[in-house]
Amino acid sequence: MLGISHLLVSGTATSLLLGTASPTQIAVGAIAGLLPDIDISTSIAGRVLPWASSFFESRMPHRSCTHSLLASGAIAVFAYVIVIFNPSFTNLGYALSIGYFFGWFADVFTISGVEMFWPSSMRCVCPGNKNLRLKTGSNAEYFVLVVLIAISLAVFNINNSGGMLTQFNRLIANPSGVENLYNKSASTNLIKAQIKGVRSGDRSRVEGDFLIIQTHGTGFIVQSASGEIYKAGTEAGSQIIIERITSDLGKAAITNIESITLEEEQILEALTPFNRVGAMVFVSGQINVDDSESIKLNQDPYQFPYMRLSGDSVNLEAAPFNQVIEKLGEQFATGNLQIRIINASQTITNSNFKTQFGEKG
Repeated sequence: MLGISHLLVSGTATSLLLGTASPTQIAVGAIAGLLPDIDISTSIAGRVLPWASSFFESRMPHRSCTHSLLASGAIAVFAYVIVIFNPSFTNLGYALSIGYFFGWFADVFTISGVEMFWPSSMRCVCPGNKNLRLKTGSNAEYFVLVVLIAISLAVFNINNSGGMLTQFNRLIANPSGVENLYNKSASTNLIKAQIKGVRSGDRSRVEGDFLIIQTHGTGFIVQSASGEIYKAGTEAGSQIIIERITSDLGKAAITNIESITLEEEQILEALTPFNRVGAMVFVSGQINVDDSESIKLNQDPYQFPYMRLSGDSVNLEAAPFNQVIEKLGEQFATGNLQIRIINASQTITNSNFKTQFGEKG
């Protein structure tokens, strides 16, 4: 097979089996797919490593030792030894082993096949009909090459969007698939949910895109394009009763959670360091305030009650930073708060979401 064919086969197999869109891992797997052909001097690997190619070429036929299960085993052991001493290379070790195996296994479908069980000289070929096997540089191989390019692009796109399982769960609108994607990628990306359902209050229809802020029970706390906060789920206390939910991986965004303790401190002064440009900030926790009678919440009954006042105690859960400052900023408080900071590469605007809420949105 042509070198480009080996690159595509091994790179695609690496991406698919590891469920990765990492260019580094895919590149290692693709390059590893060229190594079995080091047993011939005219190959890419043979030209890069002529001394190794000369050693194999003078002692054994093409597609024998280096195209075998024994060779794959040796590569796997080599990768394993590296991983033992440097665990950060684990995925690269997997990529090396996968790429090498598929690099030579693809030659099973060529006219001469490979000595899979070397040192046995028995050749393994597929299919049995010789006329259906690939010949290097033939029109049939170029046709297969086009198909491989299409498959490679599809696999990369799927893995770049969360992987096969995520896409399957999205297809069947499985809420657990949304949770899996959130748990897997919320620390590095925005997670956008497409929700169809009804309001729990008046049963009006809800259909649109939301940003998932965090999980809550068996549901999610989400934010609309215009900043409203809702709980979306099927359990009691949800403002949006979900009928169907899917999710997509959004743009890169780093999520950090920081904790602070207040000891009769002004909330505005304590929270000001977390008011960061381009970041979405949400506050959770429980505090006691010194002047609860001056607090006027007046929250929309159709939204999630992210600020609740009980006596001198205020409970916060995914409360938007600006609302906390507006309603509580002048208060002196004691208690503990957790600050969720979602720092996206660009600020979110209404154009990112197309949400239909009806009159109460």
